Amino acid sequence: MRKSPSTPKIGAALSAALLVLLLAVPHSASAQEIYKSVDANGNVVYSDRGSSKSAPKTSLRVNEADPAEAARIAREQKALDAADTARRKEQQADEKAQATAEKKREESCRNARNEYDRLMSRRALFKLEANGERTYYSDEQADAMRAQAHKAMVAACGS
Repeated sequence: MRKSPSTPKIGAALSAALLVLLLAVPHSASAQEIYKSVDANGNVVYSDRGSSKSAPKTSLRVNEADPAEAARIAREQKALDAADTARRKEQQADEKAQATAEKKREESCRNARNEYDRLMSRRALFKLEANGERTYYSDEQADAMRAQAHKAMVAACGS
């Protein structure tokens, strides 16, 4: 059987086309043409469309991300997010504890002031006995109770 003279040319052309196609596919996947322009405010803008027909093209090479590196970064970010959440919860708990302590201090101060004011507003101080009768304190005892109430108020209120 006689070979056609065009068979080797077709095979060579097909091989060359296949080689060009194989070389072009990875190149087109890793490089992309973009347009770079500067807007009226002086900001640099990158786009896949030019601002005019004569806008110059710029090649941009995009490297594929390494899946292992992406996974490592994701794990790292997850750990950072967890630490941030824990820190925020701890801060909220501290703020709540401080607010509770402040409220307790204010209540203690208010009670101490009320007790001091009550003792200072009465001339004669007394205590009620179990049977309902009043037993009056001496002037020295009343003054000591007032002084003690003043100390308690200063301790609770700060002044």
